[in-house]
Amino acid sequence: MYSSEDFERLFIRYKGEVYPLGESIQTFCHRNNVPYNLFEKWYKDTRHRVVEVMVDGRPSAVGAEKPAEAVSASKEVPVKDVCILLDLRASNGLHLRQGNLSYGDLKRLVEKLEVLC
Repeated sequence: MYSSEDFERLFIRYKGEVYPLGESIQTFCHRNNVPYNLFEKWYKDTRHRVVEVMVDGRPSAVGAEKPAEAVSASKEVPVKDVCILLDLRASNGLHLRQGNLSYGDLKRLVEKLEVLC
């Protein structure tokens, strides 16, 4: 029996490994001995839980100047009010979840993760 996490890992592997090459998800499921009808049902049931977000602005580097039109065009959110949740799952089974991050905390975490790549 397949769990939701199994299908999630399969989908992440598909998106990372073979989607850029143009292989269909049906072929990928067949090659990995996963019944496509079960994967499709899981995907239809869970796809609405993932939503795209649009960021209105991002924190600028100290001393960096923004063009006047960019400042007036977007409504900036103060950096101290932003809390970031990172949920990272790699195809090798690594699952990293870190919450309540500021932009600086996220930047430091990414710098530490770059060493692993």
